[in-house]
Amino acid sequence: MDINYNEEMDYILEQLIVEYENLYKGVTFYTEDASMNTKDIVTEKVKNKFKLKEWEINVLYYTLLIDKHVKNVDPLTISLEGLVFRNNGGYTQKKILEEKEKQRILNMENDFNRYSFLLMIFTAVVALGTMISAWYFIIEILKHYSK
Repeated sequence: MDINYNEEMDYILEQLIVEYENLYKGVTFYTEDASMNTKDIVTEKVKNKFKLKEWEINVLYYTLLIDKHVKNVDPLTISLEGLVFRNNGGYTQKKILEEKEKQRILNMENDFNRYSFLLMIFTAVVALGTMISAWYFIIEILKHYSK
């Protein structure tokens, strides 16, 4: 079972940015309830949208931390690299670019194999021509000295 979490990770980055944009908008009044931190808010949104388990979401956060798109896990803060990465298409675009690069390398390998085959044939033709000319000159030398 191969699960691709690119969409979820892109969603987490997007929601982090949205939460930071809305963090100091408006006035917040004192409430009896403890306010949720950014990580909890984003975690709830991811749980509701993708139905992921808590450990899966934590692994996604850890991956974002390792990739340096997130500065801290608690409190969850995004880095400049994360903003730039999200604006460049995120993990989904990264996967597309990797696939294109794999296809380009495969095409180069196929071209190399075709050119190496043609070079081998060219070398064989040159070798055959060299052998024919060598035999011709050997026959001519033998004719000259046999007189």
